[in-house]
Formats: sequence, structure tokens, C-alpha cells
Amino acid sequence: MTLPPQPVSARHPLIDRDARVLWHPATHFSDLDALPPIPIDRAEGAWLVTPDQRRYLDAIASWWTSVHGHCHPAIVDAVSRQVAALDHVMFAGFTHEPAVALAEALLERAPAGFGKVFFSDCGSASIEVALKLSFQARQQRNEPKRTRFAALHNSYHGETLGALAVCGHDAYRSLFSPLLMDVLYLPSPGLEHHDHRDLAAQAGADEDATRLAIAQLEAHADELTAVILEPLVQCAGRMTMTGSGYYRAIAHAAQRLGIHVIADEIAVGFGRTGKLFASDWAGVSPDLLCLSKGLSGGVLPLACTLIRAGFEEDFAGSPSRSFLHSHTFTGNPVACRAGLASLALFDDPATFAQIDQLVENLERWRHVVAESAPIRAHRQAGTIVAFDVDTTRLRAIPGDRLGFALRKAALERHVLLRPLHDTVYWMPPLCLKPDELERLAHVTIEIIREVSA
Repeated sequence: MTLPPQPVSARHPLIDRDARVLWHPATHFSDLDALPPIPIDRAEGAWLVTPDQRRYLDAIASWWTSVHGHCHPAIVDAVSRQVAALDHVMFAGFTHEPAVALAEALLERAPAGFGKVFFSDCGSASIEVALKLSFQARQQRNEPKRTRFAALHNSYHGETLGALAVCGHDAYRSLFSPLLMDVLYLPSPGLEHHDHRDLAAQAGADEDATRLAIAQLEAHADELTAVILEPLVQCAGRMTMTGSGYYRAIAHAAQRLGIHVIADEIAVGFGRTGKLFASDWAGVSPDLLCLSKGLSGGVLPLACTLIRAGFEEDFAGSPSRSFLHSHTFTGNPVACRAGLASLALFDDPATFAQIDQLVENLERWRHVVAESAPIRAHRQAGTIVAFDVDTTRLRAIPGDRLGFALRKAALERHVLLRPLHDTVYWMPPLCLKPDELERLAHVTIEIIREVSA
């Protein structure tokens, strides 16, 4: 099944207006000449639609946010009703039903042991909240030497300065290193041939990296306030899969040593791994759990940090011990209502039946792609699939921009993929249909063949 590039429509005037006034994220200005931004007028399910009715298959859920698909009617209806009743009210000194109900719903569904929810507005902010809570708790419980954080090599947690400091990938942090705190980086395994079934088998527990990481925690326990981890998958780190056994071993060791565990489930929460929370695979209840992206169903900016019950005791007493951290749109009622509608969809047994079927279909097509294109390794955790392109078989790519070349080739075939250099990944909306997945698989084969010799 050959899928040739699609004809290019006339340049939409929005593109030139955009170029005059906007600075896009993760985009070099020169790239916009080769690949101008695509105007999107509406979206539905797994599809993005342009003003001239071209349709693009959103195979990465618009940066891993759209869990149920775009413009899900239940979420749209909930948002519409809420914005007509209460659009926003400051969350210091006020409260409202959507925020309280969403916090209750999250605590009911999350791993055991959480007692409070702190709302913020993006993933990086939820990380900042967790880091600051851990640090302040140490200072107020007379543990002033515990000021340092541990994180994983190859990790990514966001791009505000605190979150960036615990990123273990030089591509994100090296330029800003003079501004960042000193962090202890732990080794982690990269299971190149990870299968979905390995999540239940506690893969990664017996790796050398696991033993070395635990040894480093033990050696530095007296100075560490917390360790931060992305459970199961380092998404921005080329979809490296570290294994549920690794996560469990590190988390349990840290808690044994009195080190807080911060779980960054911003990308892997809300059904992405086949369970509502990735931590459920490892039986881990972290001290602080960070959520965003799919929290609102991918509809509105919303984040939160779940906090272990009893954690607030270190903030009791004088008002000077308060956690003085806030966001203007903390607990926004419209965003919280979207989150409630999204969670209600997960309560429907049909949703997880759909996820289970999608996981099975993704596995089948993963093997088809691996057998049909120059792939060095491939892996899967739930609905997250990754392929490492065999770089020994590449043709010359201008400027060594393999990821850019692959993305451009996919967009020419009306599929949104955003490869991480030599790693092509799928993280589609959970509503992806079998025929849409078939198209995605064939496009993936086509673009990898196109860049290969």
C-alpha cells in the first residue's frame, strides 16, 4: 500500500500573518520556510481539519494531550455548560464545585495514600510545586541538610528553571546550566525490546542500572530530599522504556531511605499505559504525583500535584510556614469541569475495553512496521509505541535533521508525527479506529523507507 505525498494547497493567508507576529515553541525560524505552520480550523476524534478541509491524522494526540480524541461531545458539553455559569474565580479564599469534585475524583482513583490536591496550570508548574513542597517540608521539619534532588539520566520534566534542573538530558539543560541547581543523576535502563506484557512482569528490576541507582540513593540519602522519576517511559527521551520493575525498585528504596518520591505522570497518566495511572503497574504510591496533559482530556490547560496524606503536617503552625505558591488560574472551574468529564469517560468500562483493543491492535501493526521498514529496535508500553530507525541505512539528510525529514514526509501524507531524531513514535488518541491505525502504520513504513538508502 503506497501512500504518495499529497498535493499542497495554496498558501493560506494565516501563515503569513502568523510569521509576522508569532514565535512557535520548539521551532527554529528557518524551519518555517521548509515547513510552514499548518492552519487548523477544527478537530474531531483523531483528526485535525484545515480551512480548506484537508484532514491530518493526529498520531501523537497533539503532544500527548488528547486522550479521548478531539472535541469529545461529553467534554464539550461539560465545558459549555460550565463557562456559562462560572468562568473563573480566584482560588485563594474561594472554592467551587468543579475543583472540589475533581480533587475528590482524583484522590478516589489514584494509588492509595494521597490526601490533598494542589492545582496549577501546566506540567512544568506541577513539577515546580512538587520540588518546592519537598524542599520546604525538609526545612520545616528540621532536616536542613536535605536540599538536593535526584533524577534520572535522559529524563525530561519541563522547561521552567526548577523543572529544567531535574531534566537529565543535555539538549534541554546544557545552555541554562549556570542557572540550575546541582542534581544527582541516576542511571536507568533502556529496554529496547520492551513489550506491553513486560509491564506486568516487572521488567527492569534486575538490570545493572537498577542496582547502581539504588546504591547512589543509599550513598547520598542524608542530603537528598526527593527523587523524581517518569514511571515506565521517558517520553521526551526518545520514548525510552525503563520498566515497571525499575520504577518499583527505585521508589521503594527511596521511601525506605526517607527520600520523597515524585512521580511525573504528566505524559503517561490517564490510560496511556493501559491503566489510569502508570504507577499502578508497579504498585507504587509516590509521595507526590504530578499530572497534566490528559488531566482535562487535553482540552484546556490544567495540572495538579497529588500530595501524600499527612504531608501537610510539616506546614502547620505559624502562618510563616504556609506554602506561598500560587497560579492566577489555579483550579479554574471550566478546566476542572473538563477534567471531571474526562474522568467520567474512564469510569465507563467500554473505555478500558477500547484501550485494551487498541493496545492489541498497536502491537500487531508494530510488528508489521518492524518487518517492513529498516527498524533497529521497537517497543511498546500500553498505547505508546516507538521505533528506532536503522541509521546505518540512511541516505544523506541535510543538516543531519532526520527527525525533521521524517516529520515533513509524514505531514506530506497528512499524518502528524513528530519523531525524536531517529525514534518514530505513536501516541494516538485512545479513540483511534482500526482503519486509522492501518493508515498510520503504512505511512510510518513509507516515511522510514523514504529516508533510507
